[in-house]
Amino acid sequence: MKLKAIIYWLLLTAVLSAEDYQTERYDIPYKGEEELDVNVSFGLGTLDLKSHDDPKYLVHSIMTYSQRIYKPIVDYKILGNRGRLKMSTEKYDESNKNDKRNRKSSQVNKELNKWHLEFSQKIPIYFAVDLGLGEGRLDFTDLRVRDLKLHCGLSDVNVIFRDKNQDNMRNMVIETGLGSVNVKGLSYANMERFNVECGLGTTELVFDGSLSQDIRGKIEVGLGSVIIEVPDNVAVEVRSQSSFLSSLNLHGFDRISENLYRSGNWETANKRIYLEIEVGLGSVDINWLD
Repeated sequence: MKLKAIIYWLLLTAVLSAEDYQTERYDIPYKGEEELDVNVSFGLGTLDLKSHDDPKYLVHSIMTYSQRIYKPIVDYKILGNRGRLKMSTEKYDESNKNDKRNRKSSQVNKELNKWHLEFSQKIPIYFAVDLGLGEGRLDFTDLRVRDLKLHCGLSDVNVIFRDKNQDNMRNMVIETGLGSVNVKGLSYANMERFNVECGLGTTELVFDGSLSQDIRGKIEVGLGSVIIEVPDNVAVEVRSQSSFLSSLNLHGFDRISENLYRSGNWETANKRIYLEIEVGLGSVDINWLD
């Protein structure tokens, strides 16, 4: 009886999956564009992002989704020599929200919504990614990232650069709501500046890799926490604004003046990170990588 019940459950799952879920593929051919704007707004599920080396295409994407929750909307146009791609999710028809089957499908199988996006290594890309509820795995290795804006609501997001960004990134912006964001390989990002806003969530910035230029960053924390990890061959300067209710933990720093701190290797390091930090009721920790 137990075996029959399992087989029945598997068959039922297969039927529901076939009925409720579908997979679409969007491939955008390369037509001589010199730059690409990418705006991704992903409401619910799992988002995977990485590079590809197919010279004939700018984008490969596979989107699996439930029509009862969120349907993908893809819009692409070329203006001059610049491509503009918008990928978003459209919520299911609210007129059916009283349908018990709709509600049950939405609640139980929402984790099966998944986008897999691959972008060309060929041209510079300006990324704006907005994640609602779910998980993000964003690997920018081998991509030419010119700009990166990342907004995370309730998502858990992992970002990585495994090798040096072949373009100079002008600015990186990370906004964290109630979720968590972990960014590794930041020394490879080849960025000029960054801005981090952390509300109630957690943000971890790891500057592993080889830093090619000095960086300026601004960090604003409400009730959340930010952890920064830096190699011991990179110096750090911190200008802080904090209250007696906040926590600013600087390990291996000297106090230069009121609200100004510099790491002990300030005079000997070849590369430097300049930070402006504002902390409300949250915390900021700066640690050193082994």
